[in-house]
Amino acid sequence: MEGYDASTYGERFADVYDDWYEGVTDAEACADHLAALVAEVGGGPLLELGVGSGRLALPLVERGVEVHGVDASPSMLAALAAKPGGERVRATLGDMAALPLVDPPPFAVVLVAFNTFLNLPTEEAQLACLRRVADVLAPDGRLVVEAFVPREDLGPSAERAVQPRRITADEVVLTVSIVDPEAQTVTGQHVHLTERGVRLRPWHLRYLTPTQLDALAARAGFELVSRTGGWRGEPFGPDSEVHVSAYRVEAQPRQ
Repeated sequence: MEGYDASTYGERFADVYDDWYEGVTDAEACADHLAALVAEVGGGPLLELGVGSGRLALPLVERGVEVHGVDASPSMLAALAAKPGGERVRATLGDMAALPLVDPPPFAVVLVAFNTFLNLPTEEAQLACLRRVADVLAPDGRLVVEAFVPREDLGPSAERAVQPRRITADEVVLTVSIVDPEAQTVTGQHVHLTERGVRLRPWHLRYLTPTQLDALAARAGFELVSRTGGWRGEPFGPDSEVHVSAYRVEAQPRQ
């Protein structure tokens, strides 16, 4: 998408993100799961990639987890800092593909929630991110990725779509999207109509099947430890719409 970079999504969505996406992840179950995982691997800080406005980071802080976060959007990090407890999240402005952390501690867990990993637009960027995560994980640490499971029956009718997302007396939100099955990308706009005018809120995903994610992670030196269909430990199966996958660093990375 022309003019779209690492900060675009957050900058265009920061003012509505908490309202529009409050329930996309079971935040309490997610925080419980991750706090328990931090303890399981021996304790230590957690790093969230795409920390945004703190939807998951703040519940983790409340559970006594030391949380660091990276986000490319100044507006998202400003929203996080303005919230109660936001000052307890150690936030860094930057592209998660590069992870511009200065003298980071070894992280017990690195979290990439709700399709955030898929916001990286190319295989190269996704692989670079995974390799940087491997560098900053503690020896027994875990990388945890939450993402949707792409449909296998994607057909021409699904490749271009216009759908109403929100309709009230004061606003209308239409979602316009184009899917490229060959490139495995989804490019879209939320067209936000209010009395004040029109606001475009673009987004772009390069999606991966769980098997493809496993293969990419293996190239960065990871092996799959567990996969569930949600944060409450739901079994993962053919009908699962999302997956929560945990990885650890292998002794010998594959090339």
